[in-house]
Amino acid sequence: MEKISLISRVRAGDRKAFDELCRKYYAMLVSYARLFLKDDWAEDVVQDVFYNVWQRRETLDDSNSLYKYLLRSVYNRSLNYLDKNRRAGEYGAYYRERIAALGSSYYAPDNSPVVQKLYNDDLRASLDAAIESLPPKCREVFRLSYIEDLSNREIGEQLGISPRTVENHMYAALKQLRRKLSKEQLLLLLSLLFMRGV
Repeated sequence: MEKISLISRVRAGDRKAFDELCRKYYAMLVSYARLFLKDDWAEDVVQDVFYNVWQRRETLDDSNSLYKYLLRSVYNRSLNYLDKNRRAGEYGAYYRERIAALGSSYYAPDNSPVVQKLYNDDLRASLDAAIESLPPKCREVFRLSYIEDLSNREIGEQLGISPRTVENHMYAALKQLRRKLSKEQLLLLLSLLFMRGV
């Protein structure tokens, strides 16, 4: 489960706690949104989700998984963004191609066949191999963040690097994993990482 103290601090209006929450989930949520949208659109959607979290911070619930809320929000906003821009005619060809390729519900977090394969040993082995192939420092930062569930500040203190350097390593790790994994495997990896909070 997400650290209760972090959620409580965000709910109380602690801007530093909110910034920590954004840094922790931003890259993973953008990677998820990129399953549906172009890069800059994906970033817009994730920023909008975080804006909404801050605006509605008083409603955050310690007993529910923040993962479920964030993932569902990114999914819904991505589809809304596609629909809005399709109607505006801004990228009709791109929209038709993405919807045809993905299907409207294939990557939905609640009913995705990808997420349902979470405990498939072969897929897990592929994901483990992809993580092992990361450069040593990226791999170490990635594991400390997503397996040990340490904050960027804690990782920085443990490794003797700045929190910004930790963010850079996380960004590089996720970028390399995006190149190495199929979209299905990437979604599975993101789901596995998020599931630690379920």
